[in-house]
Amino acid sequence: MSTEIQASRWPTHRQLPVPLDPAAAEGPMWLRGPRPGDVAESGAPAVTPVETGLALEAVPAPTVQDVRASAIKIVVDLDAAIAGLQAMRTHALAGLGLLALEEAGDAHLDAGIVMRDLANELALRQRRSDRTVEAEIDRAMRTLDEWPATLRAWGETRIHQGHLRVITDIGAPLKTPEARAQFETALLPVAETTTPARLAKIARRELEQFIEEPLVERHRVARDGREVFVTDLADAMSKMVLYMPTVLAHGILDRATEMAQAAGPDDPRTMDQRRVDACCDLLLTGEPTDPALAGIRAQVSIVIPATVLLGDDSSGDSARLRSGALVDPDTALWLAGVTKTWTRVFTDPVKGHVIAVDTYRVSRKVRRLLRERDQRCRWPGCCAKAEHADIDHTIAWIDGGKTTPGNLAHLCRRHHMLKGAVLPAARRWKVTQIEPGVLRFESPMGAVYVDQPEQVGPRFTESYTEWLWRGTFGPAPQAPF
Repeated sequence: MSTEIQASRWPTHRQLPVPLDPAAAEGPMWLRGPRPGDVAESGAPAVTPVETGLALEAVPAPTVQDVRASAIKIVVDLDAAIAGLQAMRTHALAGLGLLALEEAGDAHLDAGIVMRDLANELALRQRRSDRTVEAEIDRAMRTLDEWPATLRAWGETRIHQGHLRVITDIGAPLKTPEARAQFETALLPVAETTTPARLAKIARRELEQFIEEPLVERHRVARDGREVFVTDLADAMSKMVLYMPTVLAHGILDRATEMAQAAGPDDPRTMDQRRVDACCDLLLTGEPTDPALAGIRAQVSIVIPATVLLGDDSSGDSARLRSGALVDPDTALWLAGVTKTWTRVFTDPVKGHVIAVDTYRVSRKVRRLLRERDQRCRWPGCCAKAEHADIDHTIAWIDGGKTTPGNLAHLCRRHHMLKGAVLPAARRWKVTQIEPGVLRFESPMGAVYVDQPEQVGPRFTESYTEWLWRGTFGPAPQAPF
């Protein structure tokens, strides 16, 4: 059947309210079989119905129901193909994770750092967050190891990803392979006939039959994981989420509701708005006990020669307070281990006078500058806020790197650790500052990524007058100040 005849089966926009392109209905090229046009391009003679002497039969125009049925079949078939590909991807991610763990074990290295390296290599190629990729690898490994029957059913497109998440999330407290296998056996037949929401209710009931730990113990463990976090949204809004025991959550909501209901009838706010305002008032107006005293911190300045830190008793050097009072070596070493502030002092080798000072601790002004410049963790693709990140010396302070903006940048804790970690085969991430604020990252596999600081202020271009002067008289004159 020729393409023109095939296209005639599909109505135009005036004939049906749901027009479909024939090419779109057949899916991407790699899913299609041989087409008449493909045969003609291959050199074989194309045979049309007219050349064979066959009469063309009148093809009835499809109805809305025909188009709807065809479109539904396309969606169902595509979803089945996507489920199979997702299961294949899970197997591939799990395989990568297992290879990374094996590599770390052979080299006697930290498995977490090696896994983080793998996640960064994959994430940067996909322009994604390495935290997300690392979580996907971890989940894929656990799914392959703990829920093989569910993963197999997913790959065979008997269930969808929502069913898999219900079984794996609700069944997570099950510790033994036998209990998980029985849990899968009880739920998979149900998953093939119902929605994930209904499956979740059944799964919670089934869990109590296979779990060994009592609810009291499980609640104690879950309560230890309570947390609060904020997610920034559009329109200068954010969402705060508190993970807490159920009783406390409902108690908070009930109290906020009572406070909202106590508002006068003339209050124009909605009930939800009054609840939120009540919670904000309770959280923001609370004060710590004796805040004036809590803000006081002791500061003691002590000079510790490098020979004292190295334990060289033959040098005759001693640690001293700024006043000149002696400090015993044991106390000096202990203070060196717990202090958060270090100042490196360069002295004249002949006279002993101080000629330069460089502190390891970043000053308040430099911190403010770096926070405004970086805005976030400077690792490519990372969105962690600068307020919660470490200030890293691009060239290590111990290697002579200075505490200046051109050698400092924010890195979140996970990427700070990865930057200094030694990977299998003595590989490492290499970080340099091409210019102050512009960081160049080279991965252990040789890929290069350049991270620019965030644009905060306006960007100016040369004026027309300066451009005209340059084109007529050469470079524009420099400003006197």
